[in-house]
Amino acid sequence: MSFQRNNPQPDGPHAPRPSGSQITGARIQLYAQNHPAGFALRGAALAAVATTALAIVAAAPSLTDPTNIPGWTLVGVLVAAFVGALLVAVPMYFHGRNLPEVEESDPVRYASARLQAASGRLGPDPDINHLARRLSDRLVYNSNPNYYMGGLFVVMVFAALLPLADVIGPGFDAQHLFQLAPATVFLMVFVFVYSYARGQHTRFKAFREAYDASAS
Repeated sequence: MSFQRNNPQPDGPHAPRPSGSQITGARIQLYAQNHPAGFALRGAALAAVATTALAIVAAAPSLTDPTNIPGWTLVGVLVAAFVGALLVAVPMYFHGRNLPEVEESDPVRYASARLQAASGRLGPDPDINHLARRLSDRLVYNSNPNYYMGGLFVVMVFAALLPLADVIGPGFDAQHLFQLAPATVFLMVFVFVYSYARGQHTRFKAFREAYDASAS
């Protein structure tokens, strides 16, 4: 689907101004779009370093004597680093490949376009609106919490059921109720994050619909 530039009437007073962190995020997205392999390799390198550090910490009891380190320990650390790098590199590569192709190379305008789409309404700059529309299809898809929060919900249920089994089991003790505190906090965070993600998803859709309506 192709989008022609237009000059719709804006609903907001001015184009949004991105923060420094948002501009940095836009710069990363532009790099990922133009260099998906390099983007994936950088992520893999960071993941390998982090995984290696965690594996060394986990294997610390076997490293007390540097002259007698078991061979399986070294192999395990290397395998952990490789697997960690691979698990990060593959999704990062496809993330970069699947980003919408845009001609914009200015991270400030790129970030402004994303903020404009997130506002749910058209802005005064037709070029920003046009760029935001190019980004909106992927933003609508990625912001749908039903796609990426299902696994988090499973973890939440699992975290709640384990302490619940102790609470309702034989030999009930009122102190067992404190074991439900982490699951309760997790549930509250889940509800907050889901509500925020659902609202953001709705605003992305509203912007896309407003732009398409103005172009028709």
